[in-house]
Amino acid sequence: MSSRPGRLGVGIVGAGRVGAVLASALRATGHAVVGASGASEETRERIEVLLPNVPVLDVRDVVERSELVLLTVPDDVLGDLVAGLARLGAFQPGQLVVHTAGRYGVGVLAPARACGAIPLAIHPAMTFTGTSVDLSRLDGLPFAVTADPPVLPIAQALVVELGGEPIVLPEEARALYHAALAHGANHLVTLTSQAMRVLTAAGVSDAGRLLTPLLSAALDGALRGGEVTLTGPVARGDSGTVAEHLAALAGIVAADPTLVDVPETYVALARATVQRTLAGRRISEPAATRLLDVLDPVTDPATDHEVEGGSGTEVVRTVAQLRQRRESWNQPVAVVMTMGALHEGHLELVRVARTLAPRVIVTIFVNPLQFGAGEDLDAYPRTLDADVEVLRQEGVDLVFAPPESEMYPDGAPQVTMTAGHMGEVLEGADRPGHFDGMLTVVGKLLHLTRADIAMFGQKDAQQLALVRRMVSDQNIPVRIEAVPIVREPDGLAMSSRNAYLDEAERAAALVLSRAVAAGAQAAADGSTVDDVLAAAQRILDERDRDLVRPSYLELVDEHTMTAWGERHPDGRSPSRALLVVAARVGATRLIDNAVVSWPLQEEAR
Repeated sequence: MSSRPGRLGVGIVGAGRVGAVLASALRATGHAVVGASGASEETRERIEVLLPNVPVLDVRDVVERSELVLLTVPDDVLGDLVAGLARLGAFQPGQLVVHTAGRYGVGVLAPARACGAIPLAIHPAMTFTGTSVDLSRLDGLPFAVTADPPVLPIAQALVVELGGEPIVLPEEARALYHAALAHGANHLVTLTSQAMRVLTAAGVSDAGRLLTPLLSAALDGALRGGEVTLTGPVARGDSGTVAEHLAALAGIVAADPTLVDVPETYVALARATVQRTLAGRRISEPAATRLLDVLDPVTDPATDHEVEGGSGTEVVRTVAQLRQRRESWNQPVAVVMTMGALHEGHLELVRVARTLAPRVIVTIFVNPLQFGAGEDLDAYPRTLDADVEVLRQEGVDLVFAPPESEMYPDGAPQVTMTAGHMGEVLEGADRPGHFDGMLTVVGKLLHLTRADIAMFGQKDAQQLALVRRMVSDQNIPVRIEAVPIVREPDGLAMSSRNAYLDEAERAAALVLSRAVAAGAQAAADGSTVDDVLAAAQRILDERDRDLVRPSYLELVDEHTMTAWGERHPDGRSPSRALLVVAARVGATRLIDNAVVSWPLQEEAR
């Protein structure tokens, strides 16, 4: 196949700012533009100016008349458009189908490929005005080019005909490429616009003229030397100046609320600049810490919660935000992992954590991997605002509350942790896969938070044992701290699931705590293993049988969760073991346990 497109009949689908300009450029090189689609008045006017005498046709007619189809529609529309045209049989064998979306390679054109068309992706790295001015700017313009190797020369030749410079980009790099361009170009416009708005608020009549030499020099320096050319208060470690900037910006927001986005942007970019200057060793760690302390008192737009310095609580929703904040700390960190709906049991974990580390992170994430078929994922209480408020009162430094799409961006993860036999007994027997899901998210959160200490409640004893085993087996550098069960005044173990109980069910549920307490007392009195179990069973037998349906009552090794009788068939008593119980109370599954010990055996040791 020739590497030169030749003289082709070109059809343009979506004759917007990009499409009309590129079609006009192709027409100037001798190609015939056989048709263009466009519904809006603005588009039709653009076709009339840039593509005179080109007929305006329906999309299907444009495609069917063309040897080269140029698809210049919005990114989110492209996939459905191609699939729809393929279903209509509009594409033809050997036809060149070209899109200009930066986000996609040729994968999005798969339906056209299946019809025999040749898919090409070219993306001009330029902002278009949709006027003839753009035609001269095509000269030497970089185009990201993606195509199958046999037809890559066709795509490159097409870009050369447009006057551009082809930059070959692999399919898998397109999203990252487009993110870089959008971040650099689109956000630069937002940033410049904000600076102009602030100057206008300061009384400057021609903000653009004032900014032009400064921003031009800054952009030129950044493109030539990157961060080496960075200047300003952050690069100097001048936290006093940054504090004065924030105060001034807060003042203009009070006078003009439409500027509320400016302080948030200033803080976000200043934080990023602190991290980059620190990484480049242009400022010291103490200087970076002073700057970050000044930058902390802002509002987090993702949550509308106040973000305070020092003892305040910041809420972040993304992995990137978590990593950025975590990298600013050089002190030990303790993490408390929760699914929200916080109660005193969770808060006790937080309080103990604060005694063990100067920084505390609490994660709030309802992990779908821990819920089986028919379980209460959708019904699980979600009370983020209230949770953050109580965590603020407890002095938590950071709350990581990601959406499911942030934790599992591709849906259910392909690679997960497996709990093995320890996860198949007791709770695992009733809830298959629950502990695999728990270990997967705990492992991920330990990695993301880089915690030195992780807090877990004794109430979830099997979870605690499995986390300890995972940390040991995987050599994860974290210390696991167990915190005793927190109970209601009447003895019921605190749990988020208690909220599901009505008055009668809650009263009936007390039989669980009474049962494990009876077993623990029997052990303390020196009873045998069988007698300990019998003491607990007698209490459990007193249950309201209409409301309480036991799942298990076992005395187990607290490290392996193996039933003591199976682990020691000789019948000898342990010095210490775990008495565990589970039951459904109404429709709600509850668990409880007690650490039991035999004083005589302990003395003998």
